[in-house]
Amino acid sequence: MIFLLLSQFLIAQNEEIDFGKYKDGKQWQITNDGVMGGLSEGDYRFSDNGVVFSGNISLENNGGFSSYRSQFSKRDLSAFKKVIIRYRSKKYIMGFTLEMDRRWFVPYYKVDLPVTDWKWETIEIPFSGFARYNIGRKRPGKISKNELKKILRVGFISNEKKAGEFKIEIDYIKFE
Repeated sequence: MIFLLLSQFLIAQNEEIDFGKYKDGKQWQITNDGVMGGLSEGDYRFSDNGVVFSGNISLENNGGFSSYRSQFSKRDLSAFKKVIIRYRSKKYIMGFTLEMDRRWFVPYYKVDLPVTDWKWETIEIPFSGFARYNIGRKRPGKISKNELKKILRVGFISNEKKAGEFKIEIDYIKFE
């Protein structure tokens, strides 16, 4: 019983999704703009260091995005102040998202992950750095403690409305 309480305390103090070491993310899913008629393509594979999410963005048929997202699962992040992501990318600015609802049209929060020219970077982003979005458009508002208690899904999404190839490799995501 003490071990169970201690392990729950440690998880609450430092939550991590490790794509490299533990290959977390096998249950994550790709969602492309094909759900709305677009022609973009995205896929993922595991590497020695993490997970590689890559593909091609097409603007044909009102397309323009590809995403790699966790399954829906309640996640209370209100005890944390920031997210730390170790990644490398090229050619395309990617976004990291926090969603509180299963419905695609409900506001969510997103932050840009700058291109690293395929060099490993570790970026620390305070939750205050996330912007509110609704149907792909930036809206006023910052994420609240109450919203951080209700996170249902996290993920990565192509973040530039431009045609072309994208590639990002993620080692881990930590919440501290």
